[in-house]
Amino acid sequence: MELLVATLARTALGNDVDGLARLRLISDTVRNAPGLVNARFYRSREPESYYFMLTTWEDEEFWYKAQDRYSPRDLFVGSTGELLMTPPEQWLMHYLWGYSRPSAQSAIAAVHIVTVRPDQADRVERSWVEELRRQTTQLTLAFAFLARGRNEDALLPHDASILNNNKAPVGLADKYSSNFLNLLSWPGEVQRRNFYADQNYKAISGFLSSIGVVRILELDPV
Repeated sequence: MELLVATLARTALGNDVDGLARLRLISDTVRNAPGLVNARFYRSREPESYYFMLTTWEDEEFWYKAQDRYSPRDLFVGSTGELLMTPPEQWLMHYLWGYSRPSAQSAIAAVHIVTVRPDQADRVERSWVEELRRQTTQLTLAFAFLARGRNEDALLPHDASILNNNKAPVGLADKYSSNFLNLLSWPGEVQRRNFYADQNYKAISGFLSSIGVVRILELDPV
């Protein structure tokens, strides 16, 4: 099963030119990694200052073999350490749902990072996928996906391999994870506003806010 690695790095304001140049160097390095399926890179919309990286790997085995040299988080720390406000966050995830409309180019994007109570995670998964499927019938999105997984630094009590000081296989941790990531992208501002105004979006947004912590980051593709 493909593995999604999502990385968020916040940098100090006023370093966008330098940060963007280093992001491109990291992109060139990661794209040479064995087992990499695809990579997408984003920067924050003003006035924020952060970078968001999405890399998809053929499976967990390829990731664990490549991470010492190609982990986006480690590459960011190594090349942009003095620009970082806090240590980058990184999530290991599996895809739940995806959508792509080839006729619509992604011009603006947003990522919704949501952490819910563990006892609500399966319910969230079912409800969120259902609402996203409803909204894709309106052709406002250009590209989107929903994924579920865990923070790379999180230790799960059911993860037996921790006892042996080994890295946990992500697939075995999925049913215990309660972190979700929803990337949305649109061909323009009008489509973005229409998506957020939709009653289906408002319903799932209110539901998520009532049972978890929601972060929404506005992005531009790089």
